[in-house]
Amino acid sequence: MPKINEIDEKDRKILTELDKNARQTDSDIAKKVGLSKQVVNYRIQKLLERGIVRNFYSVLNAGKLGFNSYYVFLQLQKTSNQEEKELLSRLKNLDYVGWLVSGIGRWDIILLLYANSILNFDRLLSNIMEICGSHLHEYNFTALISSEHISYKFLAETRSFQGIKQTEEKTEIPKLDKADISILRAISQNSRASIIELSKNINETIQITRYHLKNLISQKIIEGFKPQIDAKKLDYQWNLLLLQFSSVGEKRKNEFINFCKEHKKIYYVTNTIGLYNLMLDVYVRSNEEFKEVLLGLKEKYSDVIKSYESFIVFDEHKINYFPGALEIKSNIFK
Repeated sequence: MPKINEIDEKDRKILTELDKNARQTDSDIAKKVGLSKQVVNYRIQKLLERGIVRNFYSVLNAGKLGFNSYYVFLQLQKTSNQEEKELLSRLKNLDYVGWLVSGIGRWDIILLLYANSILNFDRLLSNIMEICGSHLHEYNFTALISSEHISYKFLAETRSFQGIKQTEEKTEIPKLDKADISILRAISQNSRASIIELSKNINETIQITRYHLKNLISQKIIEGFKPQIDAKKLDYQWNLLLLQFSSVGEKRKNEFINFCKEHKKIYYVTNTIGLYNLMLDVYVRSNEEFKEVLLGLKEKYSDVIKSYESFIVFDEHKINYFPGALEIKSNIFK
């Protein structure tokens, strides 16, 4: 299995640029890392072949598309490995599920689903309960307020970190047409698709496609473009730290959140309402290193952290910020 020290400096620089903006062209990246366009393309393809990069996805703001986002936590019982695989496959294929991971901790599965109303969320949650059937022992959920992709900091620990911020609460829906929806669908799982590829995909001219894409970005419907990196291939362990806050002031909470954003082991910060108040994505080499991170947070912010749980992610089965239900369940078309 390739480890981080088996990736040379050139690969690391390419990954860093992709992490900043995966939609950069090979030529753009080549200028920044001091390589030819052909070499950059070759190295990206090798990173894909090795499974270090699994995909390139677009970060969309579901709130601006008329959807609220909810994390659902599932604890299973009396479930064989094969039965769990079949369950994960069914959950992955649900069009309203945008993110799906499995692992160990209090929960076995965590997923993110999109719903355009509380009633819709209740119906979708009931559908998940039905799919799980007798295998479900316990479940809970939180509502997503906001989140921020920081960066894969282990790629270049000395660089400054520019996050992609998302405000996921449902907002006023902008007017989008079928071309907009087609672009969002096409680019959601292929953020490096060229304008020519996109125009062919949506059956529009290059000029029209470029105009719509630029507009989607300027409206913050598309927040950014990221690589899906398999940290396990780089010998890193992915932990989710699920936190409940004590009754402290907003200023102190914000101090803690900002500290987490700057922490060299934390990649993603999610604010929620419900069972948990904050979810942190932590990348470490070992359980011992994770313990150091946790103890450091508790020591510095013991007044903020009321309780916590941890979840080791074994596999990320799905990440797609385009709500599949958008085309048939939303009224955003002109």
